[in-house]
Amino acid sequence: MSDETEALVEAELEPHEPAPGEAEARSRVRSEATGMTHHQAVAALERVRAGVGDEADAEPPLRAALAEWYRIAELLAGHGGPYSCETDPYAQGQLTARHRSGPAGY
Repeated sequence: MSDETEALVEAELEPHEPAPGEAEARSRVRSEATGMTHHQAVAALERVRAGVGDEADAEPPLRAALAEWYRIAELLAGHGGPYSCETDPYAQGQLTARHRSGPAGY
């Protein structure tokens, strides 16, 4: 991962008030990733990256989706098993925070 991409991913994963479409983009990625292995998630990440062009200039929902694919691919690299939102500590933390703060949570 390039330094620019790493900075983009880190910024997207920081708690923030999401732009319209960001939460939905992350949710779609998690749904699509369910059951995927590391290699499958990396392949999906590469498909998204190929269609993005300049990641820094991408719309917020696309950047959020890209960051989520990176995060899931990294999670599965150390996990080895298929992805599940229910066993993803980051996703569960976001869901908990969203429910505490209402519909606008991150």
